[in-house]
Amino acid sequence: MTPHLHASQRGATLTIAMIMLVLLTLFVLATMNMTNMNLKVMGNEQARNEALAAGQQAIEQVASTNFPANPQAVTVAVDVNHDGTNDYTAAVAKPVCQNAIPIKLVELDIAKPEDVPCFGSGVSPAPGLPLGGGAGNSLCANTQWDIAAHVTDATSNAGTDVIVHQGLGQRVPIGTTC
Repeated sequence: MTPHLHASQRGATLTIAMIMLVLLTLFVLATMNMTNMNLKVMGNEQARNEALAAGQQAIEQVASTNFPANPQAVTVAVDVNHDGTNDYTAAVAKPVCQNAIPIKLVELDIAKPEDVPCFGSGVSPAPGLPLGGGAGNSLCANTQWDIAAHVTDATSNAGTDVIVHQGLGQRVPIGTTC
C-alpha cells in the first residue's frame, strides 16, 4: 500500500511549488510597481517643493527692493541647486497694495531711527520735528501688500507649475500710492 500512496503524491508537490512560485512572482511584481509609483510621487513632491522655494526666493528678491515706490512685475530665473543652470522661472506679478493705515504719532518712538522720519503731521510747521505729543497721524503709513509669483519648470517638461502668494507689511511715507 505504501508504494501506491507515494505515486499519487508526486504531482501534488510540484503543483504546490508552482502555485507558490506564481504567488511569489505576483508579490514581487506588485512590490516593484508600488516602489516605482512611490518614486514618481516623491519626485513630483520634490519638484513642487523646489518650485515653492523658487517662488519664495523670487518674492524675497522683489521684497528686498523699494517696490512700494514703483511696483512692477518682474521675471526671475532661479537656480535652486546652484549648478549654474536656471531650474525655474518665476513671474512675479505687480505687487498689490491691500490697504494703508496711517501711523499715529503716539505709536512712534523718537529714540528709534526708523521712526524719526515719520514725526510731524500735515499741519506741522516743521516736518520731521515732533509737535510735542500730538495724537494725530504721522508722515508714515503701514501698508499691506500681496506679492504673487507664478513658477514654472525651466529645464524639463515635468509640468511643475505653482503659484505662491506672500503677504508683506511695509512702512511708507504718506502719499505713496496704495
